Amino acid sequence: MRTVVVTGGLFVGGALVAACGGGESAPTQAPAASGAPVTLEIGSKGDALEYDKTSFEVPAGSKVTLNFKNNASPGSGVYHNWVLVRPGTIDAVAADGIAAGEANDYLKPNDNRVIAHTKLAKEGETVSVTFDAPAPGTYDFLCTFPGHATLMRGKFIVK
Repeated sequence: MRTVVVTGGLFVGGALVAACGGGESAPTQAPAASGAPVTLEIGSKGDALEYDKTSFEVPAGSKVTLNFKNNASPGSGVYHNWVLVRPGTIDAVAADGIAAGEANDYLKPNDNRVIAHTKLAKEGETVSVTFDAPAPGTYDFLCTFPGHATLMRGKFIVK
């Protein structure tokens, strides 16, 4: 569910269109008014190395809050994060994240290719990040935990 607050105090609610499963899918978040706050929800699919959504669409200039829930089984040791990166950098960010190690949430410190990210989420934990949507375009998101980046990825579309 996302909430949009329009200047002037008018409150408008919107529905999140869920797209679960693999293959081609429509954006899972309809765009809000430019500059309006947008809240996105995403999680992992149980112990599988998959996000439950593969794409989001937001307006340029919006204030985005993304809440990520790690739905892995308690005690499984499966940790995840959510990392938004500049176009064409997904594989390099993933590789550099492995080298950075767990102490850095598998992210190279001060990496200018990373637009926004959550910390690592343990099983059952929800983590959040708030950021300004970048310029219009298509960006990638991924989990940088070692071995997860090839399967846990998606598209972040800014209109």
